[in-house]
Amino acid sequence: MLLKDIVSKLSLNAIGDIDNLDVSGIGSLKAAKENEISFAAGHKYAKQLLDTKACAVIMDYESLKAELPSDVKFVILDSKNPYLSFAEATQIFKNYLDDKNKIDFNNFGENFQDRYYIGKSSNKGENTLIFPGVFIGEYSSIGANCRIMSGAYIGNNVIIGNNVLIYPNVTIYDNSKIGNNCIIHAGAIIGSDGFGFARGKSGYVKIIHTGYAELEDNVEIGANTTIDRGAIDFTRIGAGTKIDNLVQIAHNVIIGKNCVIAAQVGIAGSTEIGDNVTMGGQVGIAGHIEVGNNVMIAAQSGVSGNIKDGEILSGSPAFAIKDWRNSVVLFKKLPELFKKLKEISKTKD
Repeated sequence: MLLKDIVSKLSLNAIGDIDNLDVSGIGSLKAAKENEISFAAGHKYAKQLLDTKACAVIMDYESLKAELPSDVKFVILDSKNPYLSFAEATQIFKNYLDDKNKIDFNNFGENFQDRYYIGKSSNKGENTLIFPGVFIGEYSSIGANCRIMSGAYIGNNVIIGNNVLIYPNVTIYDNSKIGNNCIIHAGAIIGSDGFGFARGKSGYVKIIHTGYAELEDNVEIGANTTIDRGAIDFTRIGAGTKIDNLVQIAHNVIIGKNCVIAAQVGIAGSTEIGDNVTMGGQVGIAGHIEVGNNVMIAAQSGVSGNIKDGEILSGSPAFAIKDWRNSVVLFKKLPELFKKLKEISKTKD
């Protein structure tokens, strides 16, 4: 692609000559080739700007100009939000490659010779492609322009919206609801039974889960993530929420809109998460609590109580991150403080 076309689509200010400069892709500052663009999202990448071979770099120029080499060898693509501009650039390249390498899915589907199973009472929308080895039960509805890859299992009475991409070996249990423009990565499970048992005299009695799981529009689910159905009622993932790999979401959890949840997070049953919540990796959330809007929870934190809107937490148990940072500093000094206490004690004796 021509760099000037990318600059135009991203509405960036270019510092340097962009005329007739071809770009073939995007790379990191360390690995980018001479015909690739890169990005610097902050000061910690400033040293890598000295050696990068990228022909253009997306950056906040005002923020980094004092750290730039005197003889800049790349075009500067000035952006107040370099990471966002980088994300938008990846979309441009994807769309370009999709158009360039466009596959005629209609002919592709004919070659499959319907080597999948779809219940007689189920239906699929226009231009939806179902790969060999897919099973779709009865009374299910698949929208238009969907791609369902091999090994996927879709149960009975499942509703799937338009433009949904389902990767191989995804399992979607009965009665689940998937909104428009969702992406579900390989091995994910939507609508499985929650972990619910009542203890009786002779052992545990299983609670039959009669609810369902729902993904609203524009949700993305990572590989091998599991989302349990409601024991009763439902488990719901709000519109625009993005969930990483290996996340466990228990029964009757409600997650708000535009949340971001990193890998290995576990959320126990009947917890309600607000909108625009960010969780780092390996966060654990106890059951039957409420997490407010615009909350940020640092990696490996353990949350056992309600959280108000806008709080930033860390630690296990989690508390305000400013207090947690001070506590970590003091914790490191405990051996030294203990030694001094022992010395003082000996002096008094």
